[in-house]
Amino acid sequence: MKEKRECELCGRYDYLEEHHLIPGRGLRDLSDKYKLTKNLCRRCHNKVHSDKELLIKSKQEGQKKFERTHTREEFIKIFGRNYFDL
Repeated sequence: MKEKRECELCGRYDYLEEHHLIPGRGLRDLSDKYKLTKNLCRRCHNKVHSDKELLIKSKQEGQKKFERTHTREEFIKIFGRNYFDL
């Protein structure tokens, strides 16, 4: 059984879903590999995927997290783009 935890976006205490900061075909596995995920309540998870601005911010957050230990050039080579240029 899932346990309730705190949503990393709104702080709500609920059952959480794993959100891939860099979503998309072939990119989810890379998000998993580089631990570019966060736990969101269902409401926030749906909101991120339905709001273009929030989705871009999520991708930028993933890139920023990746760049803590890698270069921007590595990010672009692996993920195919620079999300700060959107």
